[in-house]
Amino acid sequence: MQSTTTQPRYGGFRIGGMELGLPMEALREVLPCGVLAKLPCTAPCVIGGIDLRGMMVPVIDLRIALGITVTPMPFPSVIVMVHENKLLGLLTEAVTGVFTGDTHNTNRVSFATIEQSIFCGSIHRSDDGTLVNLLAPTALAMIRDVPMVEDLESKCLTNAAYEDNTMQKNQVLPMLLMRCGRIAFAIDAMTVYTTLSDPVIERSAMAMGNCRGVINYAGNKIPVLDLMSFCGFGKLDLETRIQAFVILLPEGMVAFLVSKVIDVMRIGTTEIISMPAYALPRPALFSGALPKTALPNAGAQHESIMASQYLVLDGTALKTDSQVVALTGVSAIDSSINVKHSAQIFTENSSRADERRNMITYTLGGETASPFEQIREILPFTNDIPILDQGGPMLGMVVVRGRSIPVVCLSRLVLGRSIQISSATSVLVVEINNEAMGFAIPALKSIEPAQWESELPQFGGSEQNSLRSAIHSNRLVQVGESGSPRMLPILDLEKIASAFRIQQLASA
Repeated sequence: MQSTTTQPRYGGFRIGGMELGLPMEALREVLPCGVLAKLPCTAPCVIGGIDLRGMMVPVIDLRIALGITVTPMPFPSVIVMVHENKLLGLLTEAVTGVFTGDTHNTNRVSFATIEQSIFCGSIHRSDDGTLVNLLAPTALAMIRDVPMVEDLESKCLTNAAYEDNTMQKNQVLPMLLMRCGRIAFAIDAMTVYTTLSDPVIERSAMAMGNCRGVINYAGNKIPVLDLMSFCGFGKLDLETRIQAFVILLPEGMVAFLVSKVIDVMRIGTTEIISMPAYALPRPALFSGALPKTALPNAGAQHESIMASQYLVLDGTALKTDSQVVALTGVSAIDSSINVKHSAQIFTENSSRADERRNMITYTLGGETASPFEQIREILPFTNDIPILDQGGPMLGMVVVRGRSIPVVCLSRLVLGRSIQISSATSVLVVEINNEAMGFAIPALKSIEPAQWESELPQFGGSEQNSLRSAIHSNRLVQVGESGSPRMLPILDLEKIASAFRIQQLASA
């Protein structure tokens, strides 16, 4: 009989320029690093303690333990490690998620010393090929003068697991449990970058559909999605107290609003049961359900959950969702974040879903679309933009983070008539030749993937006027699901900005 082996799973994190990993069975959970409590401890690497639901967990900075220069972190978190039913916090600048690796290709290391090193080898991640340095939990637990606190919850779960031989094959994950209204959700805690209490939602031109606006996190503005609406279960009541969890993507961050973060518990993967796909509005976002009866030591907070199960979100599906990726790709967070420009062309003969590019749609006479990858920033139209009464499309200029950005009325440029300024008016910022230009539009509509694109033939005059040619490209795109498709004209805002700039310079 052919034997099968399961690849070991690790939790990845980063600190001091090092890509590090710990075995998943040694990971308890991930917490945002707030103000750490002082501890009566002589070990220099112990930087304080974090309150974990009434337990004071010591936190160490590996950079100090390894003699690496310590620099400030913009978004510090704490990974809680469990070893022999004792807890220790590890400071980290970023959590890089759960990954697997081939044990046959693990590079083991040894040291000519009596003391065991915390560095035990390296392995290539199966998902992106990154070489990760593996840490030994046993050695971390033996760092001189570093205290650890006993974890009774983990101890109970471990004892229960060994009572049944089948549980020895069960992988245990730290699961973040939460609720939205009366619906309970769960997600692998290693997918979550941090959690936030009482986030303040600010007005933003990005507020449409599932996106409720932006929140200020560590000085950056990140888009915030209504998790309940995003999953197709209706809207979350924002009039009540809300919380949020944040996920980190290569393009940036995005937050998801929830009613309450309940707890983090270590759950065996065999406890997660399957669900019929037809019972969920968006089944691709879920990996199963966790019965409430499977929770160890369920307390009063869990008893208050009306549902009999927690719907388990698929972290990978969440991070690769087209809307999430599109929102994090917009540099409304910070002007230093670059939007990735896609070179692929999606034609009417293409059918692969991964070739679809996102379109931002807005009102301009009728509904119009532009490639979302071109948008560097979305700004609300405010009184800071002076209206220049020149009769032309140039409205004025606005200063954004030290950059002077001209604002052009797209309606006057394309249709020959001015827009009516209102609270819905927004400015789409594009960049050409390292110069930014903003296009004022009446109102945003949505961000949707293109189903297909086509280009109709042009008739004469296209060579005489590059601006006219850019505006009247005769390109069309179909957006919307199969039940309600819409055929919209495409405006290439980068080409229009470039042609308008040339025309303005020539006329000057």
